[in-house]
Amino acid sequence: MASGPNMMDPICLVENDNELLSVNQKALQILEKISQPLVVVAIVGLYRTGKSYLMNRLTGQNHGFSLGSTVQSETKGIWMWCVPHPSKSDHTLVLLDTEGLGDVEKGDPKNDSWIFALAVLLCSSFVYNSMSTINHQALEQLHYVTELTELIRAKSSSRPDEVEDSTEFVSFFPDFIWTVRDFTLELMLNGHPITEDEYLENALKLIPGLRTLVVTYVDTINTGAVPCLENAVTTLAQLENSAAVQKAADHYSEQMTQRLSFPTDTLQELLEVHAACEREAIAIFMEHSFKDENQEFQKNLVEIIKDKKEGFLLQNEQTSVKYCQDKLHELSKALMESISAGTFSVPGGHELYRKAKEMLKRDYCQVPRKGVKANEVLQSFLLSQVAIEKSILQADKALTDGEKAVVEERARRETAEREQEVLKQKLQEQEQQMGAQQRSLQENIAQLTEKLARERENLLREQNMMLEHKLKVQEALLKEGFRKKSKEMNAEINHLKNMIDNTKDDDTPWLALALDKFGKEISSLLCTPGKLLGHIVSGVSSLFKKK
Repeated sequence: MASGPNMMDPICLVENDNELLSVNQKALQILEKISQPLVVVAIVGLYRTGKSYLMNRLTGQNHGFSLGSTVQSETKGIWMWCVPHPSKSDHTLVLLDTEGLGDVEKGDPKNDSWIFALAVLLCSSFVYNSMSTINHQALEQLHYVTELTELIRAKSSSRPDEVEDSTEFVSFFPDFIWTVRDFTLELMLNGHPITEDEYLENALKLIPGLRTLVVTYVDTINTGAVPCLENAVTTLAQLENSAAVQKAADHYSEQMTQRLSFPTDTLQELLEVHAACEREAIAIFMEHSFKDENQEFQKNLVEIIKDKKEGFLLQNEQTSVKYCQDKLHELSKALMESISAGTFSVPGGHELYRKAKEMLKRDYCQVPRKGVKANEVLQSFLLSQVAIEKSILQADKALTDGEKAVVEERARRETAEREQEVLKQKLQEQEQQMGAQQRSLQENIAQLTEKLARERENLLREQNMMLEHKLKVQEALLKEGFRKKSKEMNAEINHLKNMIDNTKDDDTPWLALALDKFGKEISSLLCTPGKLLGHIVSGVSSLFKKK
């Protein structure tokens, strides 16, 4: 199982001297060693409002992040604490405690905005910490959210004067949690009890002159010479996918080494182990990769595994050759000594030689686990004996010329038969190799199909959530009398509906086209005869077109 650190104390992740933000290399080294999935929780709010205390409590500790009892802010920059997740044993919880916003000792107020933006970009759950009640002042303090649109761009292709679709930006935003500290009011509205969520919804409703978080967020989305989320995700995808390829390739190599004992009795034995290890490696890649555009990284993995498989095949053959040659050398010592001593240079010597050679062949055949090159090595040895046998035959005075001719013809037939047997084995191994390449193609396509379908379902789910959210905002706008603003949202809502329809309608052709293209590219990588693989790819593709 992958492991994660259990830090005894927090460490500064992003250092802040009010002029320049810098990353602590020691903190990066800790993060690099974590192989478990991360749940990152960041907390942001005004300084001296107990953020550090709240984060300590999330770890079940009374100490850790620095606490203070004066009006001076204790936390500077962003501090990190990595601990085991309290409910997910295979996850690591990363807590990010940020320096307080609105500190009068800071020289540049823009510094707060960058701390806020970094916290949003780094976390999966974003906690906004405030005191007492959700009032006008608390909402005003959330102006850092509106400034995100000046600090962050969603797409790299956007023009500086172009307003981005809020759906692009919202998809990057983490879960938002508003923590209200020391709340003493009774949860009542118009004489009726309300829930915490209803209290928040009412506090965020539109008031003339003071806009809701969502509306302000949508209206102020713009671009400029600022960090781009799309580029950040693309860079992250490059790093993560490269790591996923390496993790999958390493697993393949490790498992092949553990499960194989060279030489294998047959090629098929090795290919079956290869198929199992390859299947596991592809699954590992699928689990850890994302946004693999045009399956470039998966194709890279296919090529790497193909090269590694060929390396194992070569190692298997070389081990078999050496083992067989050593055994033949050992078994043929007596025969070679007899030849050197002239034992067969007597009348009837050829028959003695033939019996000695047949005994050698029987002894060799009884040697276990000679591997895939057993027949070739034996054939090579027997060919090396042809000239010697012919010399013994010609010197044998017990045989007539006619009998010698018959013996020579029989020897030629035996040699031809052995060559045919070796050729037949090679053809059989080629067929087995082709079968292994077919299975490799099918396994890659099958796992890719499953992942593409799963990603499509996730995309559809996300789009529907965005649509539901926009419809609620539009309804709130209409209720509060903002008809013009509500009408302006129709374009975004219709655009999102079209995206959902396209995602649904493109199901079959989208999968079929992706698989056809990927299958053809993999076919060339695997170097399997195109006609045969073409039938496989077409067959798999047609299967999806029928659905």
